[in-house]
Amino acid sequence: MEENWAPQEGAGKGLAQHLHQEGLAGPLRWLENCLRRAAQDREEDGVSHPVPLVPLMEENEDAMENRRFQTLLRQLGLRPPASEQESFWRIPASLTPQQLRCAAASVAHHGPDPSGSPQDLPEPPKCPQD
Repeated sequence: MEENWAPQEGAGKGLAQHLHQEGLAGPLRWLENCLRRAAQDREEDGVSHPVPLVPLMEENEDAMENRRFQTLLRQLGLRPPASEQESFWRIPASLTPQQLRCAAASVAHHGPDPSGSPQDLPEPPKCPQD
């Protein structure tokens, strides 16, 4: 498997926009926060360990089983469970803080397309882990 594979800048951006429109804004925000937290930890500690993505809310758990959400995770360079011993997707140790921030930025919601109006978007759900 490609351990040193790195996502392209902006990877997953288009798919993330589609997932936002499909109502997965909450799980995308959770994923963005996980990526940013991992980047911060790696900068502070100076070491990289694989970080499991543990969905604590049912909404995030459901998203982790969504095939398109999994495609997005792959595009961002995240790794599916490798064996029966692993149940969670992981942020690989090989991703740098910079790559993690780029991945977080590409899943962040930057508002509607210029063609849409802000009134089209429902109020995002509040995330207790924020």
